[in-house]
Amino acid sequence: MNRQAMVSEGLSHAVLPGLAIAFWISRDYNSPWLLIAAGASGLVMIWLTEAFQRTKLLDPDASLGIVFAGMFSLGVLFVSNFLKQTHFHADCIIEGNLAIASLDRFEIGGWDLGPKSWLVMLLILIVQILFVSVCYKELKATLFDPELASRFGLRPRLFQLLWLSIVSLTTVAAFNVAGSILIVALMIAPPAAAYLVTTRLHHLLLVSAIVGAVSAMIGFYASLFLDVAPTGTVASAAGFVFLLVLFCSPSNGFIVKQWGHWQRNRATLECLALQWIKDGSQDRFSFSRGRMRPFRKWQYILKRLNRQALIEQASGHYALTPAGHKKLAAKLAEFNAAH
Repeated sequence: MNRQAMVSEGLSHAVLPGLAIAFWISRDYNSPWLLIAAGASGLVMIWLTEAFQRTKLLDPDASLGIVFAGMFSLGVLFVSNFLKQTHFHADCIIEGNLAIASLDRFEIGGWDLGPKSWLVMLLILIVQILFVSVCYKELKATLFDPELASRFGLRPRLFQLLWLSIVSLTTVAAFNVAGSILIVALMIAPPAAAYLVTTRLHHLLLVSAIVGAVSAMIGFYASLFLDVAPTGTVASAAGFVFLLVLFCSPSNGFIVKQWGHWQRNRATLECLALQWIKDGSQDRFSFSRGRMRPFRKWQYILKRLNRQALIEQASGHYALTPAGHKKLAAKLAEFNAAH
């Protein structure tokens, strides 16, 4: 809604410098400082992107591309020079380890409380729900009318920084398990699909969550059937659900829009045919006899008007019926009112 969908893509790359520096200091894969440093790295990316935008010299997408590409490059250089003896698996960064995430358990005093990743993401979910519930009106105001929100003293930049911080925290928390591909897919495809179904913000949030959950379930069971890693199938399922909504949405779907376009085109041709018959321009229907497609289209329109008893044929010529005169007058009145 705020035209910043690719922030998730930038964050999935920009966290690398923070992760690398924190690991270089702690030398512990399970250190909480890795999460903190990665989140801070994401906030640096957001701050630098906004700083470039405020200069009015770069577009938002250009600012984001420059910052996250530069930070990712710095992370790669740092790893190459200071962590040469440390094994970093590229597939882990791209795909995550979703299939084996449940094996990493969280235990206290001999009590198994469940997978660590599940507990971390559950905590993130609670933070998200609390933040959206408490600040819903403020977020809505800053999203759709930042100037009005600033006049009411809501400080839109502060709220934008807060929710982008939560996006950064979510990305970092899910990075180890989901990987960059799945993070981007589930942050963009479900809300994009929901936006084709509804434009009301609270409905959009609910539909996005449902689409994301359904995509995850479809992708997971598809991975079991195909015997492959679930990351790719979940991301593909999210894309498939988006395409399904794109074509079949009852309000903004491609099929519905094409059907409406075809109906408007047919109504226009019918109105033209009625006007030409009224004016006595019978030759207009045979001028393209050499081109079969236009000729057949007009023949279809005339047959349709004849079935509706709007025109009648006598001695090879067409004439409007009383119903046809009434239909044409109504269409012309409607056209004049619209223009």
